[in-house]
Amino acid sequence: MSANGSTTATFQNHNGLPIAIVGGGLGGAALAIGLLKHGVKVHIYEASQAFAEIGAGVGFGANATTALHLIDPRLLEGYMKHATINTDPERENTFNTIRWGMDERRPNGAKAGDLGFHQADAKKTPDAPTGFCMRGRIHRARLLDEMVALLPKDITSFGKSFRGVEEVGAGMLKISFADGTTTLASALIGCDGIKSKVRSFVCGSDVKPAYAHEAAIRAMAPAEVVKKALGEERALNGTLYCGYGGSCITYPVDHGELINMVAMPHDRSLTSTWDQDDWIVPTSADEVREKFKDFYPPLIDLIARHTLPSKWALHTLQHDKPYFKGRMCLLGDSAHATTPHMGAGAGMAMEDAFLLSRLIADVGSSDNIEAAFKAYDAVRRPRTQGCIQRSIENGLAYNFMVEGVEDDMNKLEQKLNENFRWLWYEDLEEQLRRAQKVLKETSGHDVSQL
Repeated sequence: MSANGSTTATFQNHNGLPIAIVGGGLGGAALAIGLLKHGVKVHIYEASQAFAEIGAGVGFGANATTALHLIDPRLLEGYMKHATINTDPERENTFNTIRWGMDERRPNGAKAGDLGFHQADAKKTPDAPTGFCMRGRIHRARLLDEMVALLPKDITSFGKSFRGVEEVGAGMLKISFADGTTTLASALIGCDGIKSKVRSFVCGSDVKPAYAHEAAIRAMAPAEVVKKALGEERALNGTLYCGYGGSCITYPVDHGELINMVAMPHDRSLTSTWDQDDWIVPTSADEVREKFKDFYPPLIDLIARHTLPSKWALHTLQHDKPYFKGRMCLLGDSAHATTPHMGAGAGMAMEDAFLLSRLIADVGSSDNIEAAFKAYDAVRRPRTQGCIQRSIENGLAYNFMVEGVEDDMNKLEQKLNENFRWLWYEDLEEQLRRAQKVLKETSGHDVSQL
């Protein structure tokens, strides 16, 4: 292995052309690192003028941190530099503390701010790669910085907004960009997010994001400010406040120096659509106070005072179309964007990157890359589409809107435990073996010993 972590370059790119990765966010960067490790020639095309991530905190469970390690151990090391876990030692195995965000609608019921339960992740991950807690949160930009540090300087072109792609001979794709330039590649992987332009070439124009009937209103405040408002325990440990028709979440980032807060009112009119092209629109403290007027007052006052000027309309990508077509493939949000209620959007992209980088390396040549894409799709599509559905369920559960669960905290705990254990305890190496079996059955590539 070389100094940058790459193995001996045994992969054969058709005519020496790189695999093009469109999009340089977390998913695209992680995929590039995984492919480079296996000696695969890649080039990233990023629409922005520099690597950048929008948004703030992102949650990683044991599945996601394990994926980082499997892609490249240096990725997990970089994550560990910045990841933040609950400060209270008694809450080490707690993902979120669930609290009542509103007064319970029963005589002598719980009051806003009261404890519901601690959502535990007590299972010890078998053969965990480090002694580090395998569940935590991290600022998106910090994680991307660690990824970029592992990438060679010459494999990224900025200011390249994808416009189209066409096949120009056996094993070659011609990619065009909005600035009028073109490039050739041996394959194309779209990592360009929920508004992906690559997706229409893979899935067709009818696969589009659907409004999730929620908008995320974000706020960020120094930990000392939040401690004064809510108390140290609630400030420094991940806490989710459930309410009738809306929820709020708070959790520490940047090693507890800042507290990320998100208020998510639910649009109960499930026939409504989001008619604006822009999904990030202005908001205000007044909107927070109005939509959460019956919520826990100290929390809503805090979020209102520190509200960021924009809110984000949430969308999902639920569909049954393959994630690949010919020599083109999709990864992360471009294929399966989800709501944030499993804390799993970025984690799913890390799982994608692990599996896809290994399968591509396994086929040995970009001439065989469609077989790798097919095996990837067979395993990843059920997992990621299942994640979207469970995330939608969680969001409704936080809002007391799941039939048969409603505001029964015992039933809510059971529902969350079921969904999060499905997420966290996935065996990613077994997932790879299943994909390799598909690869062997469909293409004759026997990679069981790799």
